[in-house]
Amino acid sequence: MDSNFSKDKDLKGEKSVSGLSPDEKFVEAELLTTIMNVSSTAMMVLNPLGQVRYANPASESVLGVKLNDILSRTYDAPEWKNTSLDGGPWREEDQPFNILLKTKKPVTDIRHAIKDSFGNKKYLSINGSPVFDKQGELSFLVFLITDITENVLKQKALEYNEVKYRTITELSLSMVYDLDIKSGENFWGGAIQEITGYTPSEYQKFGYKEWSNDIHPDDKKNTLQLFDEAYINHKKFNAEYRYKTKSGDYVYIEDNGVFLYNDDGEAYRMFGAMINRTKQREASLALQESESRLVMALDAAKMGIWSWDIESRTIYWSPQTYEIYGFPGANFEVTEEKFIELTYQEDWELLSNETNLLMGDLNRSEYRIRNRINHSDAKLHWVEARGKLTRSKEGKPLVLMGTVLDITEIKLGEEALRKSDERFEAFYQFSTEAFLIFDENGLTVKDSNFAFQKLFGYELVDIPRLKIRNLLTAETLRKIRKSISENANDSLEIVCKKKNGDLFPALVSVKRFLYKDTNSIGYSIFDLTPLKEVEELRLINSEIRDKNKLIEKQKLELEAAFENLKRTQDQLIQSEKLAALGQLIAGIAHEINNPIGAVKASNQNMLDWQKRYGLASQLFREAILSVPILEQKIVKTILSNMDQPIEFYTGKEERLRKKRNKEVFLGYGFEPNLAEDFAEAWVELGIGEIDPIYLPLFQSHYIKVFLDYLALEIQFRRNTRSIQLAVDRISKIMYALKNFSRFDATGKKNKALIQDTIETVLTIYQNQLKRGINLVKDFDDVAPIECYPDDLLHVWTNLIYNSLQAMAFVGDLEIAVKDCGGEILVSLKDSGPGIPKDIQSKIFEPFFTTKPPGEGSGLGLDIVNKIVKRHGGRIEMTSVPGETIFYIYLPKQS
Repeated sequence: MDSNFSKDKDLKGEKSVSGLSPDEKFVEAELLTTIMNVSSTAMMVLNPLGQVRYANPASESVLGVKLNDILSRTYDAPEWKNTSLDGGPWREEDQPFNILLKTKKPVTDIRHAIKDSFGNKKYLSINGSPVFDKQGELSFLVFLITDITENVLKQKALEYNEVKYRTITELSLSMVYDLDIKSGENFWGGAIQEITGYTPSEYQKFGYKEWSNDIHPDDKKNTLQLFDEAYINHKKFNAEYRYKTKSGDYVYIEDNGVFLYNDDGEAYRMFGAMINRTKQREASLALQESESRLVMALDAAKMGIWSWDIESRTIYWSPQTYEIYGFPGANFEVTEEKFIELTYQEDWELLSNETNLLMGDLNRSEYRIRNRINHSDAKLHWVEARGKLTRSKEGKPLVLMGTVLDITEIKLGEEALRKSDERFEAFYQFSTEAFLIFDENGLTVKDSNFAFQKLFGYELVDIPRLKIRNLLTAETLRKIRKSISENANDSLEIVCKKKNGDLFPALVSVKRFLYKDTNSIGYSIFDLTPLKEVEELRLINSEIRDKNKLIEKQKLELEAAFENLKRTQDQLIQSEKLAALGQLIAGIAHEINNPIGAVKASNQNMLDWQKRYGLASQLFREAILSVPILEQKIVKTILSNMDQPIEFYTGKEERLRKKRNKEVFLGYGFEPNLAEDFAEAWVELGIGEIDPIYLPLFQSHYIKVFLDYLALEIQFRRNTRSIQLAVDRISKIMYALKNFSRFDATGKKNKALIQDTIETVLTIYQNQLKRGINLVKDFDDVAPIECYPDDLLHVWTNLIYNSLQAMAFVGDLEIAVKDCGGEILVSLKDSGPGIPKDIQSKIFEPFFTTKPPGEGSGLGLDIVNKIVKRHGGRIEMTSVPGETIFYIYLPKQS
């Protein structure tokens, strides 16, 4: 026991107030301690501040909390999680400590709930008493705590069961009774007032005699006879009779009861339930009447009736059903085999699956399906069958019955409407003209096609918020309003405005019409920009021809340079450059002839392409309007994917791609020869491996037209790319040769901003950067320095393009310009695969390259190194997989 509690002031050798000697006082204290320690009831002592000063060992098991934790808490510590018995907040009247502290009188059976250390709720009953000191002041508060959780839970369960029983009987609309056989007294419950009209208190006076008197006279004799037979023969009582209510009206009652017998076989008690069946009886009579009306209605609607007895496998058809199938004389007996014969073969699997699902799913009872039948007129007719499945108590299917209706005319109308809608939708969505439909009153957009969204640069989600003024200039808007007011049908040349603000010329037609039951205005907008682009294409072709002439001229200059290099070879025999020059002379012709040949071949291909494209594009437009929507969507997806870079395969990769594509086609049931042809055609497109979502297109009647058109689109992109690569390649070789063969420092330096030279190169490569490069620039404000700006442009061009190639044009590129006192540091970091350690020391050597033959001369980094040294600077490099950094240090002063 706590020292503050157990060491009483009386235990000092003198007599206590109670008259006990010190020894007697000690014995009494020891006895009290022993009782508290061995008691199974929790005992706690608290001081007036609510602090726990003592708790016996039983407190730990009763409260479910460790003894040390109990002693560290106050009576209202939040760790107890005190609540009232009903789970609500801890009310003042449920707090024994406060009550005892306030009244200073004992309290008994104060109940509330806590949660133990495991989160379990415990219900407690608390008795408490105050302890006063010699001066009569409250010294301690002693409490005895009992765990009443089990009793409380049982009481709650009992109350819940009583409420549940009462609720069920009331909701079931049954009136239950408990009859004492000897006295004839009855206890009633459930839906008393709903059935009899009496209140529950009024009806409790009804016994056996009153009950029997209210049975309808015509039903009374039979009902009481059934009662006596069940009583004598120890059977269940079951009877249906009319019973008089408080209003004097009669209701139909279904009465079920059971007798209880003692050891001598005498009935002493009866339990039962009375159910109001009035509505069911009335419904049965109404059903008989409605059945006759149903027969007339079915005849008027030309609807047949059928049923299928699943166990006996017999089928019944009404005369109208025979007529629907084209056999008005019913000159055959319908069987399962005959029914299968009359069902269109392609629909039989659907019919069979639906039937099996209905039989196997216990939660389903309804049946509805539309299918085709082989009519006696040798034509296909459509029917709609509806049915309902009847099951046994065990869930076994017994009978399927329902109706059948000829819906041939409906289906033909639906099919015609569907084809019409598909033709309109195909024309609307795949037309090269932009279509826009506005509400005439609100002038808000109701619909638009894909061509409009692509032309004006809007997303589909933007369309509902558009206004007509967002799309036209002010002058154009006035012209269109005037045309609408005058009901003019002529097309207008106007200026339209894209989402990004760009203006473009267009031809527009405006028409009022009824669209989805509202007055609307339709706009057909034809972009006139391609007409100007055709003219620009002519100019581009002319420029290509001029570039070809320039390349020829450059080739002659290079050949002359080769001759000069050969003449100087003897003079450089002792020089370290001799080996490099020998390699250059041996390979330069091949390096130059390859791009020139590529330009010539691409130019010839472009001429051939121009001849074939007109007819192919015409066939494509006709085909796209004739195929289903699914195929149209696939074609649209393939065309959009062509904006991605075109893949070029090596021979081995090409064979591997063809093999994989062929396996995909074979896996989807294509003939081997077709699978071979399609696999080869797809690889030649260079889009990648065939995606299974594209396979429905290859079953199209127009697949040859689509593949020809796609091949021409790919051919155009490949040729233009080849020409550009060839021109770039020749320019780089010429620059490299000039600097390699005639590199001197006689030029004059100019002041220039290093940041500006880098920005110039980034502008040149803007198209490559925006595709998949995350560019980060960190430029200090560095003053201009004396340098050779043109040469520095070559340094940045070479290093940036090398980084882009290493990352395959997808990754992170970071460029920084830092002021380092007397030097300027330019760093370029990329996220490419890195340069292997074994070749890092060779990358600045002439003619060393890691690129495939024909793609690199090996002079780029050598020239970069020479340019940096020409400026009095230095270049350093670090590289690991995923991070390569070039550091270029340029002095601020010459």
